[in-house]
Amino acid sequence: MDNTLHTPFGPILMKGVMSDELHTALLTKSNDSRNNDNDFRHQLAGNIAEEYKLDFSEEEKELVYAQLLDLAQTYMLQAKKEKRIKKFGRPRIKDLTMVEPIWVNYMKAGEWNPSHFHAGLISCVAYLSVPEEIEIENVESEHSKKSNIPSAGRIQWTYGESIQFSETYFTQVPKDKDIWFFPAELKHYVYPFKSDVERVSISCNFK
Repeated sequence: MDNTLHTPFGPILMKGVMSDELHTALLTKSNDSRNNDNDFRHQLAGNIAEEYKLDFSEEEKELVYAQLLDLAQTYMLQAKKEKRIKKFGRPRIKDLTMVEPIWVNYMKAGEWNPSHFHAGLISCVAYLSVPEEIEIENVESEHSKKSNIPSAGRIQWTYGESIQFSETYFTQVPKDKDIWFFPAELKHYVYPFKSDVERVSISCNFK
């Protein structure tokens, strides 16, 4: 997998791409959980009508958990090798484990995720379905054309104080199969969009 480190400020983020196998497994399980109504909203910050926890069999975990854990370990390994990082903390890569459950967000027009952070050591967000209408909205809609920061449906991480010659936020346009890893305590949020479509993403944590 093509994993790329991003260092817009102090904390390090990593962008990867899910394998077709992992993407299919997560999308299938997400649809199953939606049908079973495994409502998980009481545990989450999102202002989203449909958020469900995913239940995996032991056999399914061998695929899904193994690939996600491998990516999280790759993130730790690459972050430790980053030359400007002198100390990454005490956690050892081999001790990393998944925090259950994984959950799915079905985000629709007008919904959003406010500024928040996660539990554990490392978090990830993976995109299962991102309709192109959302990004077209950022380019063609009247409200976006008049803004100097078009942001419909985009995810943004924030860190540090706002001072000259430094960045305090990092914004990305999600795409199908993108998967991002970052420190669990790094604050982030997701802007709402107006397009009449549905975006599907999953999140999970590691400790």
